[in-house]
Amino acid sequence: MPNHRPPQDPVKVFGFSTLAGLLAALALLGEPATPSARVVPPADQSPPASTSGGLDSLALAARIDRYLEASWEAEKVEPAPPAQDAEFLRRLYLDLAGKIPPVSAAREFLDNRDPEKRRQLVDRLLDSPAYATHLANTLRNLMLPGANANLQFQSLIPLFEAWLRLRLADDVRYDKLVGELLTVTTRDNVPFNPAAGGEPSPAAFFVANELKPENLAASTSRIFLGVQVQCAQCHNHPFARWKREQFWQLAAFFGGGNAGSPQARFGAGLQDNTDRKGIEIPGTGTIVPARFLDGSEPAWEAGAGKRATLARWVTSADNPYFARAIVNRLWYHFFGRGLVDPVDDIDEANPPSHPEILDELARQLVYHDFDLKYLIRAITATRAYQLSSLTTHASQEEPRRFARMSLRSMTGEQLFESLVQATGFPEQAPNQRNVFVVGANMGRAAFMNKFSDTGPSPTDHQASILQALTLMNGQLIADATSLNRGETVQAVLEAPFLDTGKRIEILYLATLTRRPTNDEAAKLNELVQKADTETKQKQALADVFWALLNSTEFALNH
Repeated sequence: MPNHRPPQDPVKVFGFSTLAGLLAALALLGEPATPSARVVPPADQSPPASTSGGLDSLALAARIDRYLEASWEAEKVEPAPPAQDAEFLRRLYLDLAGKIPPVSAAREFLDNRDPEKRRQLVDRLLDSPAYATHLANTLRNLMLPGANANLQFQSLIPLFEAWLRLRLADDVRYDKLVGELLTVTTRDNVPFNPAAGGEPSPAAFFVANELKPENLAASTSRIFLGVQVQCAQCHNHPFARWKREQFWQLAAFFGGGNAGSPQARFGAGLQDNTDRKGIEIPGTGTIVPARFLDGSEPAWEAGAGKRATLARWVTSADNPYFARAIVNRLWYHFFGRGLVDPVDDIDEANPPSHPEILDELARQLVYHDFDLKYLIRAITATRAYQLSSLTTHASQEEPRRFARMSLRSMTGEQLFESLVQATGFPEQAPNQRNVFVVGANMGRAAFMNKFSDTGPSPTDHQASILQALTLMNGQLIADATSLNRGETVQAVLEAPFLDTGKRIEILYLATLTRRPTNDEAAKLNELVQKADTETKQKQALADVFWALLNSTEFALNH
């Protein structure tokens, strides 16, 4: 994979004799400029010799580093240099908080010389409300795929995501969270629809799957176990591991009950089913009993529902798939590639790139009672996560070597939240017009439609023509960079204690989470000073802000 930095310095290509040249140069920014701050690598902490016991997060990170370093040495891979502070700060905020940091946080971190500041930042973000909000959004996208772009399902999002956010804020462990989702029941008079006064609930998972046993079986297996069984729904494949009978045995756990009632279709009156009846394989007349994917027969407990019985098996520490599936998805979240890729196809025919890492992370997650924060602390402390995204050697081109950080496009939610953060525009309050708009009347939901994920992975970072035009020509950026309406622009321009250089620095910190290079600062300062009136100087600074917001560097998680 080639270096994504433009082949020539845009300052030299375009010059800054005109404002158009400046904007074109800034819009072509690829990877961030390398700041001068020295990186302090995380302290190495040797893990115990035995792999059977529990490791703290730093010891686990050190063990993962050793696995990766051994593979790099064996394959003659030269890893990228460490990420500079600005690069790490922006990356961590996007991955844990779902948005870029505010200017104050960027300044504080970049000026901090404490060698433990990266670890401290991880802890601070994990304890922040933004972490629960962002992880809830991430898990909702996983559990309700395509909801943003599907008008039929958009109404399912708010209360489902609110339920996730509340449970994550309470530090509910992942196995318990999934168990609660699979066993959810609702009262007859409480729908999931927020317009009808519904309560936060995971019932939308069942509604989005049309309460059909076959849909629920396929989604449960793919999302929570990383296993694709849906192809076996209609017939056996000669080379596939899973057979049609196994698929319908899994679906039997969702059969019966009140799934077909009109109220259940709207999220109300969901109940588990305590009968032990099997399910008919369509078109065969054959009824198969409920069985787990490993072929074992359930140990039915008195009074326990079928979904509750399935949930105990799915979330069990002994389940060979459950821990690996969430480990693989979290690795994908932080690196843009899974250890198993695609992430929802954990199978003998699709082995992991680093099986020892997948096994170790899964083993430690189980040992630590499915504590996702523990796992996140370990992953973000690894050398691999703290590498630069800049390609410095041809051996780094294969992304599944994890020898450099992949460039990842922001999700629609990350881009929206980052624009709100950078511009200072508030989101819409209840019963008020949203001043943060795209076009005539466009709020968050419509923004998500424009910027819904279009590529197979976050590393496919070429923005669509529609997305680019929406940003560059939309009302959103026009308002955000307006001298009259742009809150960040107004704050920067009206501060009497700031000179032009400091104003440019704040605009960079607000958008790219770094200070301008000496060359950038000199050229932009010269451009602004050339304006012959104060109003024109202000407009030049607003134009710089516009160009930064529309740069590739702003839109990428690097």
